[in-house]
Amino acid sequence: MKHRKWIVLVLLAGGLIFVTYEITRRESPTAPSKEAATLDLGAVASVQVTPLRRGHIEETLSAFGSVVAAPGEVEIFSVPFECRVRRILVTAGMEIATNTPLVELEPSPDTQLQFDQTRIERDSAAETQKFVEQRLELKLATQQELLLAQQQLRNAEARLQSMKDRGIDGLRVIRSGSPGVVSLVAVQPGQIVVAGAVLVETIGRNKIIVRLGVENEDVVHLTNGQTVRLLRVNTPGQPPIEGRIHTISHQVNPATRLVDMFVLPSPDAQLLLNEYVEGQIVTAAHDTLIVPRAAVVPEGDQFVLYTVTGNHAVRHAVSVGLENAHELEVKADGLAEGQPVVVLGNSQLVDGMAVKVESNR
Repeated sequence: MKHRKWIVLVLLAGGLIFVTYEITRRESPTAPSKEAATLDLGAVASVQVTPLRRGHIEETLSAFGSVVAAPGEVEIFSVPFECRVRRILVTAGMEIATNTPLVELEPSPDTQLQFDQTRIERDSAAETQKFVEQRLELKLATQQELLLAQQQLRNAEARLQSMKDRGIDGLRVIRSGSPGVVSLVAVQPGQIVVAGAVLVETIGRNKIIVRLGVENEDVVHLTNGQTVRLLRVNTPGQPPIEGRIHTISHQVNPATRLVDMFVLPSPDAQLLLNEYVEGQIVTAAHDTLIVPRAAVVPEGDQFVLYTVTGNHAVRHAVSVGLENAHELEVKADGLAEGQPVVVLGNSQLVDGMAVKVESNR
């Protein structure tokens, strides 16, 4: 008897739950999908389109740097004695011709003292030789003594002539050896400069190079001889200058934390030393179907675009290839050159939805 009562209670409870679920389901029906709702309502989406085109698209790598003197091509001016700078006759960046005066020098006080002492030694040796010759005539000196005096005079004259050949005997003007540009003025008027120190550096107009910095991971895309488009950052609108990669460094520059790449510009490039430039290197290029970036929208884990056929949207799942700042390469079955591709209003579309094409503004 007890078992029958329990069975009846369980059946009653189950029936009550079922009735409650049915009432709730009918009062709160499940919302239709985006596609079903749109189609049921007969909505028409306003869109703007552009023709799908076939063209050339490039993927480029940008790097920035400056114009510098090509390694090993700098002409360095110095003197082999300690000197004092009297006047500097050029400035960095100045264009010069052959034989242009660069800097005027004079011996330093210590160098002048050495020169004066050497000249006194030469005069003294000359007097000594003359004195020995007179004594030899009087039979008061030997031929050996005369030979020794002559040797001392020759040595003193050679030391004095060496100092004169190095320009120590007065003012000296350093002049350029070839036309070009002054790349460095390393001294100041009145400065005492040690022997061999750099005074001025010049570089030929066709002896400049562009140093660009690239990220470590981008080096694999670069090779010597590769074409580079050079753009003058501070003078936009100028046509690009063609260059070619000359050298790629195998170390990271500690100052920039980038890898240095050296580019040879075309011989007729009118670049200025230390000018800031951008280099654009084409890493890939295709002739393919191209659409504006706005035509492709993400949907889940894929990309889609919509074309218009018979005033209805047609959905295409596409794969994206090369891209730049404005356009994308797209690949998918059913795409052809000239098809109208939706570029505005595509975020509200579903496959087969009615559309109204508006004119592009």
